[in-house]
Amino acid sequence: MTSPAPVTQPPRPEVVPDLPGELYIETTNRCNLRCRTCPQYWGMDEAQADLSPAQVTRILSYFPMVRRVVLHGIGEPLLNPELPAILHAVKATGAYALFNTNGLLLRGRVARGLVEEGLDELRISVDSATPETYAAVRGANGLGRILANIRAFTTIKRESGRDLPKVSLWLTGMKTNIGELPALVSLAADVGISEVYLQRLVYSGRGLAIAGESLFSAPGPAEVAAVRRAEKLALGLGIALRGAGEVSSGDLISLTDAPEQPYQRCRRPWTLMYVTANGNVLPCCIAPFTGVPYGTIVLGNIFNQTVEGIWNGEPYRQWRKSMLDGHPPAACASCGTGWSL
Repeated sequence: MTSPAPVTQPPRPEVVPDLPGELYIETTNRCNLRCRTCPQYWGMDEAQADLSPAQVTRILSYFPMVRRVVLHGIGEPLLNPELPAILHAVKATGAYALFNTNGLLLRGRVARGLVEEGLDELRISVDSATPETYAAVRGANGLGRILANIRAFTTIKRESGRDLPKVSLWLTGMKTNIGELPALVSLAADVGISEVYLQRLVYSGRGLAIAGESLFSAPGPAEVAAVRRAEKLALGLGIALRGAGEVSSGDLISLTDAPEQPYQRCRRPWTLMYVTANGNVLPCCIAPFTGVPYGTIVLGNIFNQTVEGIWNGEPYRQWRKSMLDGHPPAACASCGTGWSL
C-alpha cells in the first residue's frame, strides 16, 4: 500500500500560531520637522499622542518572546520626554532596542539616558549634506545643530565607557539629494560615524514623495555616478555604505532582478506588529507612507482588543491571504518594484 504524500504546510499560513518577535512601537506621533516625504506633511491620520512607560510596559507584556523593538513610527521619538523610561522597560525584556531620529533633540538628559539605559542602535536620518538641501527636504535649517549633537553624543558614549548605541547616518535617496551622498560619507567620517545607509523613497504622489524623485528602477547617469563616487570614498575612509531593505546584489540603487511579484517575499505580516501612539495596529512601517486610505491599513487596536484576537483576526488573515493569492493590498502592491521591500 502506497503511503499518502506528506502534506506540505505553507511557509506563511493565514493563521500564525506564534505571536511576533518584533515590535514597532510608535512612542509619539508628534514631530518637530515638516519633511516633504512624510505622511505628516499632508496631514495627520491620528490624533497627536505620546505613549507612556506604563502603556509600553503593558504592550510588551503581551509579547513574551519579543526579540527586537523599534521605538519609532510617524513622529520624532525624542519628543517623548519619557523615552529613557520607555527604553528601560524595553531592555528589561532582554530585547534589542533601536530607533530612528532626526537628531535635533539628541542632547542633555535624554541623550545620556539613551546611553545609560542601554540603547543598542541609533539611526540618525539627515537626508542631505548641506544646509540648503536639508531645509528644502526637511522644512527647517537644522543640519549644523544635528552634527553638533552627534559630536556631543559621541563624547557622552566615550565618557561613559560604552560602545553602544551603534550610530549610523541615513539618507532617503531622491534625485533632489543623491548628489550629496559622497559628501554625507565624508561628514560621517568627520563626526566619527562608521555606517551610512541609503534608504529608498516610498512615494505617495504628494510633496517630494513622487515617482519622479525615485531612484529605484531607473537611475540616471548622474545618480549612478554619485553613488559610485560615494562607494569609492567610503571604501577609502573605512565607512560601511549600505542600502536599506531588499536590494539587488552589489547595487545600492536599482532592482534589476525583481521577480514578477516581489511583494510575496515580504514576511512582515507574519513576523512583526506595528503599534501606533494611539494603539492602532498596522502591518508594517512602510504602509503609512504609501498614501492609501488610512483605514485600509488599520488591523486592530491593542488597547481595545486582545493581541491574539488582532494577530489572527479576520483583517490580519485576509491581509496575509491576499499577499499569497497574488492580489495584494494596495499598500503592498508596489513593494519591491516602486521601492524596496
